[in-house]
Amino acid sequence: MSVDLDLTDVLSEFVRTMLTDFPIQGMLDQLVGRTVELLPITSAGVTLISADNAPRCIAASDESALRFEQMQTELNEGPCLAAYLGGEPIVVANLAEERRFPKFAPRGMEEGLAAVVALPLGHDSHQLGALNLYMDVPGHLNQTDMKTAQTLAYVAAAFLLNAQIRLDLQVSSAQAIEESLHDPLTSLPNRKLMFERLNKAIIRTRKAGHTLAVFFIDLDQFKGTNDEHGHRAGDELLVAVAGRLNGLLRSRDTVSRISGDEFVILFDDLDGRSAVEAVAERVKGALSGRFVLSECVVSTTASIGIAIRDRLDEPVEELLRIADEAMYKAKRAGGNRFHIAEER
Repeated sequence: MSVDLDLTDVLSEFVRTMLTDFPIQGMLDQLVGRTVELLPITSAGVTLISADNAPRCIAASDESALRFEQMQTELNEGPCLAAYLGGEPIVVANLAEERRFPKFAPRGMEEGLAAVVALPLGHDSHQLGALNLYMDVPGHLNQTDMKTAQTLAYVAAAFLLNAQIRLDLQVSSAQAIEESLHDPLTSLPNRKLMFERLNKAIIRTRKAGHTLAVFFIDLDQFKGTNDEHGHRAGDELLVAVAGRLNGLLRSRDTVSRISGDEFVILFDDLDGRSAVEAVAERVKGALSGRFVLSECVVSTTASIGIAIRDRLDEPVEELLRIADEAMYKAKRAGGNRFHIAEER
């Protein structure tokens, strides 16, 4: 079977793999293995290089290739780095006569290396590293073999770029999901995420019999802060309030900003009404007093409505409505207080 036919089979194999949810390490290991099968070389390796990170070998056909890759990183010298920096193939036909790499050449020969070809991996100005071909006897690759080697380097670069794009898309998607569930100003969970967590808490409470409490919080005189000091100060106050509320919570509790100056806190395992009242006093106290902002100092208080449930039959929306209604009773009573809705 000819080299060209073998190369065609390998390229077809890689293209099919790239269309799947391929594992990056398995693909690279396969690539260096196929490279040794296709070319008259002893071993092969791939090293990634970037301006921000030290070179690192990510695939090697055998232990000797791994040593040669690591040796160049250790010495900060060799055909791999030169190919990456210059963007052109580096051919060392006889390491014994090589003068460009005075540290790498003698070390490589001690390990049985005689010749090296390093091919840069990248696209245009975006260089990724190098595909390195190692031989235990001196000599050049012929024109056909060099063409095959260059094609394999293109395949490796395409695969790495594809993998990076896929990773970027995954990160971007995860960030988009995260952003869709959080308030952009305070970074607290938003209404959607609060509803999700409240639904899960209801299930846990039904199983464990704990007391679940929903605090609906509205800042008193928030409009006055905006009118007197501007919306920037109002936004800073909301961020500061979020920070104070976060500081009161256990890791299993959730505080969210659901709109404007309205916050909701979920406690799903308090020990009865007395524990709820003690927590409510702490929340009220944390929000009563001075907030030092960038350009002014403001004082505020909060009205808090609380819905307590040991048995949960209402939907989430009804539970929030009950807490909201209790908050308005606290506000109508003068604010700076909490009101616990009677269980129906």
